[in-house]
Amino acid sequence: MGPSDSHGRVLFNQVLNSNDRTRAQAQGGGATSGNSKEKRFLCMFCNKGFSCTQKVEIHQRVHTGVKSFSCTQCHMHFAQAGDLKRHQRVHTGERPFACMHCEKRFSERSYLRIHQQKKHSTL
Repeated sequence: MGPSDSHGRVLFNQVLNSNDRTRAQAQGGGATSGNSKEKRFLCMFCNKGFSCTQKVEIHQRVHTGVKSFSCTQCHMHFAQAGDLKRHQRVHTGERPFACMHCEKRFSERSYLRIHQQKKHSTL
């Protein structure tokens, strides 16, 4: 049953609503506090909490294996658009993250952080 299947969407929404009620009961009641970071939406597979339905839908791809984003240059597929964008730098050679201490550039922010810690750390 794919993510666009209407029966699957109805079932998904029923689980979300059921999880929302269960969480509200476990927290002692009805109305939410209005806190935007409150994790009212639960993953139907592992019960991890999220603040909005979009985040839980993205997370659930970990369990379903759905990878809707595909690279046009190779066979790779990704569950999230950001992962595809980061991967495409392999093909383009783009290095958007520059070290402010030297001329070195990196394709990923984490690589820049590691470089700065190893080469420029004064701590």
